[in-house]
Amino acid sequence: MIETGIPKLDEYLGGIPPGKSIVFRIEPGVEESDIAIHILHHNLEMGRKGIYVVSESSPKNVERKFSEFNWDRKRYDNLTVVDGYSSLVGAPTQEKYVVEEPHDIRSYEDVILEIIEKNGGGIIVFDSLSNLLDMCGERDALEGIERINKDAGSAGFATIYNFISWPYKEALLYMIKRLFNAIIEVSMVEDVGVRQRMEIKKIDWNENEGKKIDFKIFKPDGVRIYIPKISVIGPFQAGKTTFIKSISKSFTPIERMGATVGVEHATADYKGYRAEIFGIPGQERFLPLLDKLGASSMGVFLVLDSTKPNEFEFAKKMLEKFSGVPCVIVANKQDMPGAMRREEIKARFGMDMEVVETVATERRGVYEAFERMVEKILECLNAG
Repeated sequence: MIETGIPKLDEYLGGIPPGKSIVFRIEPGVEESDIAIHILHHNLEMGRKGIYVVSESSPKNVERKFSEFNWDRKRYDNLTVVDGYSSLVGAPTQEKYVVEEPHDIRSYEDVILEIIEKNGGGIIVFDSLSNLLDMCGERDALEGIERINKDAGSAGFATIYNFISWPYKEALLYMIKRLFNAIIEVSMVEDVGVRQRMEIKKIDWNENEGKKIDFKIFKPDGVRIYIPKISVIGPFQAGKTTFIKSISKSFTPIERMGATVGVEHATADYKGYRAEIFGIPGQERFLPLLDKLGASSMGVFLVLDSTKPNEFEFAKKMLEKFSGVPCVIVANKQDMPGAMRREEIKARFGMDMEVVETVATERRGVYEAFERMVEKILECLNAG
């Protein structure tokens, strides 16, 4: 199976079987919409043969795109670029494989067939299905793409297309839906924070149609499953700041004499997931802040000092502000004498609560808590 390199999307797809075709149907206006090039790069890194068909811009932009993410095109001898642009504008090219008649889909077919006959298996990425439709004519282009997909599939290649979904006729969109094995819709989301959303609109090799993930493309890091706001709450000196530091790649403390006196911010980046973390001081005077945060948070960590059950009632009061928000209880300071264990804390808060035992000073359990949080947020997204 061929991977996309995007966590959760690979889980939902179950990998891409060789011979299958995928369209990323991208809403106009979505920035950084070339998702397929990230899938191409992931497979190049894994040693698979990659073919990148460019039709909307110069092949020189391939190197530029690669360099934006600190990738070096020259190190990938398993990458072949098909130049469908230079002949269109009468420009010279350094590429070995050139589409001589960019307005004729058969010219693309001939070049691609020549390459795949020499190479068994891999991935073919088209930078713009929209451009092929406009240049080659909609019906001719789709008939040619159907042949390309069939030939590529017979040679063990998966084909992936970027498609800016301009207001085409419904008949054309229906033909596209019929033609491809999977369609993933990409749209903008602007609520808690700006991000993009993938939704599997069609998939013919498993039952995961309708699954969604939110993501963002960062430079130079690439595609990340993205959560714009997770809150961290808990009683005073429960270890919130230490917990936030332990899961974060960057951290902005707001401290005075060792105590947090304002909203802290950090960015967690782990296993292809990125989240913005906001920590709230544990003193009672900060409780009014929780009303606003509870309405806008996508998830909440409740950090407890496991040795202080007398503080649990105050912790419950804090948690009430986050009704309906996915929650993970961080049972911190498990290395201390008298620390209450997971099952005891679940009994105090409700047996349906997610509790993870941690020692934040040693990073024990903190990534497990983070992974459970992102799982719960994605479960919530896909339950709606």
